[in-house]
Amino acid sequence: MKTIHNRIGASLALLLLGASLAGCGSTAEKPKEGAAAPATSEPASDQPVVTEPITLTFYRFYAGLSDKEYNEYFVQPLQKKYPNVTLKFIYSSLTGPLSAENILVSGENPDLIYTSNYSLPIFKQLKMQENLTPMIQKTKFDMKRFDPAILEALSKYSDDGNTYAVPFSLNFAPLFYNKDIFDKFGVPYPKDQSTWDDIIALQKQLTRMDNGVQFRGIVSPVAKQFGDQLALAYADNKTKKATLQTEQWKKALDVLKRLYEIPGATESADKLPTDTKTFFQDQTTAMYTNWADSALGNLTDLADKGKPMNWDMTTYPSFTDAPGIGRRVDFHLMMVSPTSKHKELVFDIIRYLTSEEIQLNMTKNARMTALNNEAMKKQFGESLPVMKGKNLTGALKTKMAGITPSDYDVPVSGIVNKAGSSVALNKKDVNTALRDAQEEADKAIASEAIK
Repeated sequence: MKTIHNRIGASLALLLLGASLAGCGSTAEKPKEGAAAPATSEPASDQPVVTEPITLTFYRFYAGLSDKEYNEYFVQPLQKKYPNVTLKFIYSSLTGPLSAENILVSGENPDLIYTSNYSLPIFKQLKMQENLTPMIQKTKFDMKRFDPAILEALSKYSDDGNTYAVPFSLNFAPLFYNKDIFDKFGVPYPKDQSTWDDIIALQKQLTRMDNGVQFRGIVSPVAKQFGDQLALAYADNKTKKATLQTEQWKKALDVLKRLYEIPGATESADKLPTDTKTFFQDQTTAMYTNWADSALGNLTDLADKGKPMNWDMTTYPSFTDAPGIGRRVDFHLMMVSPTSKHKELVFDIIRYLTSEEIQLNMTKNARMTALNNEAMKKQFGESLPVMKGKNLTGALKTKMAGITPSDYDVPVSGIVNKAGSSVALNKKDVNTALRDAQEEADKAIASEAIK
């Protein structure tokens, strides 16, 4: 019998099929360790007293967090709250010597785990989740402060009704567009509450060769994102079977097919274009759908280099029969490692990091708060010069889709993306792609690797 570490390792390898998913794993530079600072105030009466220097290991697993964000939202606040506490930073992508299945045998001992809800099944199977319910009750920590959609999603990852993670930030996805490309071809800008049918119509108008340069309306999201938008299940925990051969999954992949069947939408017969490269670097793609924090980082970089894009944003496109519903609820979160020797201290730090002061500063700098605070959300990106005059009100009209998680989302979603690519490149029709994906996913689920 293989160990659970080997089983999860195989799951992670399969997930690499969908590693192009934006917002889950960032290529941002890895933050350095934070240093302690002199005490500035007396500790609150309900916080653990730290009189001796303590080093806590901050473990970021496959979730975007830049060096600047790590220092501004974690290191600096912690210096004020706990001057005797120093953070040691470690990072891992999906695989490698410090990946989730290897971290404990590597000699590292995480204290605070930072990841996304997408990775929760991995930590659940590895039993790397501390039950936070007793500490929540003891400290009277109000979980109802968080966005109800986040809490509903979080509850679906728990089999026993207990809480194993605290939300930190919410991934927010508008539709970005380059106004200059629309103006160049005399095409009206996308409107608030556009549907995918509207975007396909724009794709037809904008995808063309002009003076030897291939322009595109949009580079389609991966197949998984269309299924997520419809809150589709990847697998059934009870039957241990994939659930891909449904009319709804056909509907999801059909949108992807329609976006790519327009001449010029693909890069070649065997290659799809890269959305970030063609939108930000080449500026030959008119529209872009991804998480706002990473997109605004790229737009800020362009402005800082003296090459600002003439852009705006609007609501994420929806399906015609589900108007106003955007991408699935996707959030970054914090967990206490069950191997930590300082669990109560780590939980107190987590509580502090969700304070309104820190969450507001974070939101103003384009990482959306996880709190249920509409006034705060309206201040999203306020501190960024590139956000001045942008259509934030319209972008915020989108509601998040729900989720139907299973223990097998990690490997099966990668298989779905592979199926989507085969449809996009016209290698398979939608029915064949889903049938083949179902068979591959069933074998993966049934294999000893991910039982």
